[in-house]
Amino acid sequence: MTGVTGRLRGWIEEQSEVRTAVSVAIDAPMDRVWAEVIDFAAHTEWMEDAHAIRFGTDQREGPGTVLLIDTRIGPLRTADRFEITEIEPMILVAGRHTGLFRGEGRFELSSPRPGRTRLVWRERIRFPWLFGGPAAALVGRVVLRRVWTKNLAALKRRIVSS
Repeated sequence: MTGVTGRLRGWIEEQSEVRTAVSVAIDAPMDRVWAEVIDFAAHTEWMEDAHAIRFGTDQREGPGTVLLIDTRIGPLRTADRFEITEIEPMILVAGRHTGLFRGEGRFELSSPRPGRTRLVWRERIRFPWLFGGPAAALVGRVVLRRVWTKNLAALKRRIVSS
């Protein structure tokens, strides 16, 4: 029974996970896009789902920085704890969600040509039982992808208009 229970638990956890990537091409140099990506406190200005962001410690940059993010998507409200785990200047910011929703997120930058930046946002999020586990993940895949695509469009507008 333990083998079946373990396999079932593994299957449920796998089905509770959302993996997605969205991207945007921005007519701006990488350093301009990078400056916005690492300005964590300003993410609320272009992330529709980030209602408020606070720092969990005195650290404001680099690996170990902890962000406490009040997240709202429709009726869903949660406090996300996100810890920066990796930074490669002008290339990558990655971190770990350690709140109720667990997983990893990352922003990856590349420059297909001078003056143009491609920004990819990758996320792997596990929906907890409290929010419906596998059933919520089915809907979450669509909703989160839509929200994050809109967020990147807002970031693009913010950068291009400044």
